[in-house]
Amino acid sequence: MPSSCLSGGTVARLGRPRHRPTLGSRSARLGPPTVRTAAVLATALALSLPLVAVPSSAAAAPQPAPAAGEFVLPAAPRAVPRATQILNAGTSGFLWAQEGDDRLLWTDYATGAATALEQRLDVPVQYDIDSGYFREAASSRPGYYGDGSDTVALYSEEDSQVTLLQGAGASGGTTVVPVPEYHTYQGTFGSTVVTSTSGVNGNPNAYQLWRVEDGGGVGQTPVTGLPDGAGNIVVDDGDARSVILRYDTDEDSWGHWGIVDLATGAFSTLPDRVDPEDGWEVTGFRLGADSVLRLRSGRGKADVYDRDDLSAPARTFDTGALSYEAAYGIVGDKLLGVEPVSPGDNKYRGQPLWALTSDGTDTDLIKVMDPAAHQIVQAPDGSVLVAGAEQYVEQGDLDWGVHRIALATDGSLTRSRLSAVRPMPARINGLSLGSGILTTADNSTLYEPGTIIGAYRSTWLTTSGTPGVARTTVDGLVSGRDGDCAADATRCIPMFADGTGRHGRRDATESGLTMLRTNGATAWGPTLDTGDDSPELNDLSGRYAVIDGASSGDQYISEFPDGSAGKVLQERDGVAAAVWGNTLWSGAATGGKVTATRLPSGTVVESFTTRNGCTPSSLQAVGRWVYWTCVDSWGDVQGSGVYDRAAKRTATAPAGRVLLGDGYLVQHIGGTNSDSGLTLFDLHGGLPSSGSSTDLPSRKLVNWTELGRYGTGVSGIRTSWTVDRFGGGVAYADDEQRVHLVPTGVPASALSAIDSTVTSGPASWSGTWWLSKPAASWKATVRHKASGATVRTVSGSAARGLLKAAWDGKDSAGRLVTNGAYTWTLTAQPADGQGAALTISGTIAVTAGAAARRDYAGNDGVGDVLTLNSSGTLTIQRGTGTGTLGSKVSGAGWPTTARFVPFGDLSGDRCNDVLVRLSSGALRAYRPACGKAATPSTPYTSLEPSDWGQYDVLTSPGDVSGDGRPDLIARNASTGTVYLYKGTSTGKLSARVKLYDNWKTYKKVVGAGDLNGDGIDDLLAQDKSNILYRYEGTGRGTFKARVKVFSNWGASYNAVVGVGDITGDGRADLVSRDTSGNLYRNNGDGKGSFGGRTKIATGWQGYKAVV
Repeated sequence: MPSSCLSGGTVARLGRPRHRPTLGSRSARLGPPTVRTAAVLATALALSLPLVAVPSSAAAAPQPAPAAGEFVLPAAPRAVPRATQILNAGTSGFLWAQEGDDRLLWTDYATGAATALEQRLDVPVQYDIDSGYFREAASSRPGYYGDGSDTVALYSEEDSQVTLLQGAGASGGTTVVPVPEYHTYQGTFGSTVVTSTSGVNGNPNAYQLWRVEDGGGVGQTPVTGLPDGAGNIVVDDGDARSVILRYDTDEDSWGHWGIVDLATGAFSTLPDRVDPEDGWEVTGFRLGADSVLRLRSGRGKADVYDRDDLSAPARTFDTGALSYEAAYGIVGDKLLGVEPVSPGDNKYRGQPLWALTSDGTDTDLIKVMDPAAHQIVQAPDGSVLVAGAEQYVEQGDLDWGVHRIALATDGSLTRSRLSAVRPMPARINGLSLGSGILTTADNSTLYEPGTIIGAYRSTWLTTSGTPGVARTTVDGLVSGRDGDCAADATRCIPMFADGTGRHGRRDATESGLTMLRTNGATAWGPTLDTGDDSPELNDLSGRYAVIDGASSGDQYISEFPDGSAGKVLQERDGVAAAVWGNTLWSGAATGGKVTATRLPSGTVVESFTTRNGCTPSSLQAVGRWVYWTCVDSWGDVQGSGVYDRAAKRTATAPAGRVLLGDGYLVQHIGGTNSDSGLTLFDLHGGLPSSGSSTDLPSRKLVNWTELGRYGTGVSGIRTSWTVDRFGGGVAYADDEQRVHLVPTGVPASALSAIDSTVTSGPASWSGTWWLSKPAASWKATVRHKASGATVRTVSGSAARGLLKAAWDGKDSAGRLVTNGAYTWTLTAQPADGQGAALTISGTIAVTAGAAARRDYAGNDGVGDVLTLNSSGTLTIQRGTGTGTLGSKVSGAGWPTTARFVPFGDLSGDRCNDVLVRLSSGALRAYRPACGKAATPSTPYTSLEPSDWGQYDVLTSPGDVSGDGRPDLIARNASTGTVYLYKGTSTGKLSARVKLYDNWKTYKKVVGAGDLNGDGIDDLLAQDKSNILYRYEGTGRGTFKARVKVFSNWGASYNAVVGVGDITGDGRADLVSRDTSGNLYRNNGDGKGSFGGRTKIATGWQGYKAVV
């Protein structure tokens, strides 16, 4: 992309073939005349110049190693590729320079290895991506560094000599060609050095050719045949055989061109007039290996001549599809062209390289590479060198390199990559850091500064062990309106991290919305329309934000709920405010009182007064600490300090550019003095008794030299540097756009929940906790409250600031738990290993789970007793959970001869059913709704067989077969045979299975539930000697051998009920009625036995049945 000579302090937009001005113009497009060129090498050259090998991608010089514990993230690739200058294409390699580098690089074609010359440019090459101009560049004069061969020319104006590195320095040593006094160096072509004298007009010796002779001397050959009166002669192109001169004459103000044979020095004119009267039509000539290209930009044409026979007819191409600024080159019979970058069309990354072919009448265009740089350099073998992308990418990183375009044997074009060109670092315009998630806004991915100036990028840093990167993403695009990012603005987007994986920027969208973005997502995050003309985000923590009206003076305390638009919780006059989790700190409008309230309720939590009573102008809050600054309307600081919530004490603190972290303050001091940079003040040990910040432990965290130019002037808070107030350290961006993560050495506070929402459903539970710092892992354990048995444990891995846990009401086997009271305990381990684990607990009332044994009313997991009175009313006597019976639910209309068997949920509707045997011997399964007593009109299912009158015992211990369904035990009255009827999935009973012969010895057989805590339901049997036995279920539809529970027990009882748990301890209890109508309770011990009896009611002798 070189242009004409850059003397005179011009800024060159380098875009033309070889080392010439843009085709069709007489000089390079000039930018602002204020930046000097790097055309002249810095020091005199010695006779021997050592070369230094560098990687083939021509990497920049290595950066200093990070300090201990510091982690450095490399810069992202800039959207606009690194600008390059191809200075000389030889036979075995090429010389080039690149943006951001002051080295001259020679790259070998065969190996791709790059070699840096010891001599460097005065300053690194600088390129303005907005204008497409070089601000600092190597000289783009044709042949300045050599042309057309492997000879590299290094000119020293100070020593008036040109040093030639023969063979690119690989062999042959070096040769010095003096530049005579009063001669001007014009370039080196092949091994020929060209100079000129000042008296050009009419001087037959105006141009001289110098070359090293075999004996070591330097021979001189004058250029002969220059037209009389020729003036303003400049070298327009050249190679090892010839140079093209452009000149003016007195008779014609339009330019003329001629060609010089370097072997003889003879000058001959070129056909620079199609029509003698139209001098404007021809705009230049370029040399190809075997051709001479004549450009007729005025007509949109180009003619290719045979270099050895300029009188032969030319091949004409129609170049009207390309502008007059296009750069051209020749490969075989094809003309290659590429346009310059076009800021007006948002084409900042380059434009397509086209191959033009002509059949003499029509011209076709074929895309060769897209995008490509605006420079085509002719090589001696007839190929051309062009910088461009390996493949087209609409958005994202371009794989940029220097390519050779050559002619294949079949006449087609081939492209081969000669060298990679490392991307330029993307300029960081803002950054945020929360819970170890770094967000940057930079000019990567896409650059269309009218609208888009780059992308947001997220980096998840490891939160324990060796610092590193866990994950990276390229997120949404950065708008130029995301901050005060006018032309040439840098570090212009102040950003905030919410600590949960979202970030916001200070400035609103162009439509006035305050917006958050989710790390890792490309789409917009939640937005909030405050209705203010100029809302600015002032603070952000979790779901809450403080938004200030920059012009209105109003303030909006807002919430950004998960998955929905933001909402304003409170609109008020602007005061100093900060938010930490669900705690809002607000300064008074006048005076020094600062008050904390709980969001969203507004309940006052605590307050303090600034140390000198000054009215805060800004607040920051992190956990235990609150920082304030008081700045008056004149901009003068009236006081600043920090409040310790734990000790209820205050102390002074540094003012100005300060950010509060977890247990520390960081102050930025501008300038280049010894104290300039970032200084850390350690708070974690408490505030000094003196109350003075000078007694706080402090140390220099980052020197101003490491912050670079961004650290010596403006603050750069949240644009150049920031802190991770969610248990992390400090981040800053240097001049190379690398981000440094610096540990503070201050231990983070213990992991805590700074906000939470917990929701319990009838058979579910979920919670969200906003954390003070990242957690490495967590688990939530759900236990049955009464028994303490764990029913489910859910767990998760890392949680960065936001922990979500949920339970679906099921146990570890996937079954709904029974109704009742449960507890949950959440435990989270800190990722940094500092402090105790976070432990939070609560209760859950499950009311839509599986029906608990004997629970007919309340869905509370407490057993109930059913009674039938002489009027035929069936009553649910509700257990209280404290061992007594309370309220009642009744259903009338039953015959008093009916026999009731509390049975559990046979129908699968999560409500316990009741089996009713009628006097006819029919057995029905009634399905009352939860909390309702069965009536004769309640829906039912008739159960087979029809003759259930044969049984004198019908009882349900619960599930004895292990399939999760209630089962029925029946004893034949005449034989004493005991049978099992298993409940089925269809709501009926399976065919009976005999369990025992002749149980006539037992006067009572009671289904008792799980007596020993093994999860399998059991039976109780009382024999005629009043010995009570326990039959433990096996879970396979059978029972183990009997075990004596009590002797001489229950002789007076006419009803014994396995009532389930009515005491609330999770154990199966017994309720018994004696003949006097007294009601007793025996508490189950969970080991298969019971405690002593307790009277819980009297007067129950009137009930026909107690079951």
